Amino acid sequence: MHLLLLRLSALGDILRVLPAWKSLLDAFPQAKVQAVVEDRHAFLLEPFSKIECVVVHRNNLSNPFRAIAELARVGNLVKGADISMDFHGILKSALIPYFAEIPERWGDGSSKEGAGLFQNNGPTYKKQSRYAQALRLSECFGLKHGIANLGRFEPVLKNICLPDNTNWPVSKTSTRQRILLVPGTSRAGANKRWPLTQWIQLANELKNSADLRWSLGPTEAGWRKWLPEKSGVEALPTMAFWELASVIRSTDRVIVGDTGLLHLSVLLGTQVIALMGPSDPFISDIPTGTGTIVRGKIECSPCREHKCLRRGCMEQLHLDKVLAVL
Repeated sequence: MHLLLLRLSALGDILRVLPAWKSLLDAFPQAKVQAVVEDRHAFLLEPFSKIECVVVHRNNLSNPFRAIAELARVGNLVKGADISMDFHGILKSALIPYFAEIPERWGDGSSKEGAGLFQNNGPTYKKQSRYAQALRLSECFGLKHGIANLGRFEPVLKNICLPDNTNWPVSKTSTRQRILLVPGTSRAGANKRWPLTQWIQLANELKNSADLRWSLGPTEAGWRKWLPEKSGVEALPTMAFWELASVIRSTDRVIVGDTGLLHLSVLLGTQVIALMGPSDPFISDIPTGTGTIVRGKIECSPCREHKCLRRGCMEQLHLDKVLAVL
């Protein structure tokens, strides 16, 4: 069997399909498996040596004059696959196996932009979380081949080899909870940020009873000096992705918005408190047992208005709700 897996787009989207991809690897150990992802996220497949990574150049995809040529180029790289599984369900991802002339083309049911016209197999659409949606596709594929239980979630990064955690070493004498605070998001997800005033209040409530650190990404570079001074809580140093994963795996809990580090924490097996407002409660749900979602809800949420300046749904997520979960 030569199997092609596809998922383009953001870091968190790739992370959410990895449990399904790992299920397929385990169920079909003799299969040749290729996976198409954007070049900026190819590193996420490093722990899975059995997957041959095929990259799409994002800069070409974003240019309508170069996109078709780029998809055709990638299609040529994966020719010979006999089965494709599209975990994205948009036109760009659907065209790659079509250009590659793959005979059996599965979709996950979420056909957008006419993607379903290029697919000939897969489950019907069902509104559910992105985790469940991906696992349902692997489950349906497994059942067709007489293999059950490919739809079960596992924290697939929990036991992978990671760099030694030297950025926030675990104290052998401390009994306090280690809690990582992640106040930022990507620029595109700025409407999903909990107000900084609330984060600082949370840090003040917890810092005498728990061992805290801030995790700040590139978009929060301007906070790196100011926020620790204001809150009395240190920030982790800038580090590579898998170094940060090692830190997250050593913590007891991560408090985070709807962003990529939420899903990294889930896959590492670290309990999360996810702070959400505009995110769809079905699509953005996390697997049972991985943590708790705390929502701020107003009449207009959920929504997909990324440029919303009101952000009332996040402002209405009061500190007491988070403390109650803790």
